[in-house]
Amino acid sequence: MADCEGELDVLVQRVVKDITNAFQKNPNIDEIGVIPCPEARYNRSPIVLVGNKLGVESWCVKFLLPYVHNKLLLYRQRKQWLDRETLVNITSTLLLLNPDFTTAWNVRKELLQCGALCPLKDLYLGKLALSKFPKSPETWIHRRWVLQQLMLSRQKQQGTTEADADRIQQLSEQAALTVQQEMRVCTDAANRYPSNYNAWSHRIWVLQNMAKSNIKFLHDELASTRPWVSMHVSDHSGFHYRQFLIQQLLTELAPPLALMKVSGSPAGHGVETEDLATLLQLLQEEMELSTDLIQTFPGHEALWCHRRHIFYLWQSWWRGQQLTSESNGAQCEELVPGRRASGEAVEEGLPLPLAQDRKRLKRAVLGLPSVLSEQSFVSVLLDSCSCPDQRRLALAYRKWLHTVLQLQL
Repeated sequence: MADCEGELDVLVQRVVKDITNAFQKNPNIDEIGVIPCPEARYNRSPIVLVGNKLGVESWCVKFLLPYVHNKLLLYRQRKQWLDRETLVNITSTLLLLNPDFTTAWNVRKELLQCGALCPLKDLYLGKLALSKFPKSPETWIHRRWVLQQLMLSRQKQQGTTEADADRIQQLSEQAALTVQQEMRVCTDAANRYPSNYNAWSHRIWVLQNMAKSNIKFLHDELASTRPWVSMHVSDHSGFHYRQFLIQQLLTELAPPLALMKVSGSPAGHGVETEDLATLLQLLQEEMELSTDLIQTFPGHEALWCHRRHIFYLWQSWWRGQQLTSESNGAQCEELVPGRRASGEAVEEGLPLPLAQDRKRLKRAVLGLPSVLSEQSFVSVLLDSCSCPDQRRLALAYRKWLHTVLQLQL
């Protein structure tokens, strides 16, 4: 029995070493996987490296995973001492096979804090783990912790007296590159697992904490995710992300009118007409995208939920502008003809700092939907509808529109 255990230890140690050597041989490995192989048929290593893909034969996993798991638990219980290099190798192997083992991530946090591990290498390990387990919550949680450490480190470097303009510019470029890399990781994970809310939630976190809701970045994200949601019409997670982007743009580009009445300060100057017209155009394009997808792919509830949310955002924001304008005594001199929720044309609406842009903003407002236009859309759809699910969802949407109409009359 002792001989068997000794042979097993030798086997597992060799496999762990082979995995470490594979990463040293090719530092650009971008995907891991398990190769179905019930038993060892050849006298060779179970670690297979082809191009940038790393495979582990399945027969050795049942020996490898319990071994590294118990080894790490003995270390945490202070029953066995392991040097830092061994800890790095064991935790890497364990997390590639089981990334939801919290203890292993905590050990790597300690290694990172004491300087034995590079944060970028930990992000790389997490990226590989997500290629096999794209929804792993512990991996996403640890990834955010590592990113926070990177942000704190860069902030300290920017705050030092030795940091010159070139160094600060370099740190800013590194931060922008990290954000772009995180977006790619999130996209890959979303492609590998349907309705991967962990990936989309991480994407939102990156925007809020690293991109700081940068307006240009919000626009870029809205444009880059349009093809994705068009190809994943049943995945509500992607549409929820677009709803977040539009909500952020509404907040950043079009605050309440009360904030635009403050004069004498750049922050209180108000909404730029160009920004406001662009925002309204984005809302219109989102409704057009919704219309196209609903007509092309009938019977998908995620599409109707998205349309409902975008229409509600527009109606709530527009109503808020009107109420704020009325509470301020209608002090706006320039108004753009708009429409009430019922679709009736009225001469009340948005402030216009630049009179020459009146026509452009008017066209943007009039192009947006009203309750009446939405009811007309549903009626036309029902007249030509042959899909039972599409009909059910259209009727539910029309019922919801009646609720909105009653609330706003």
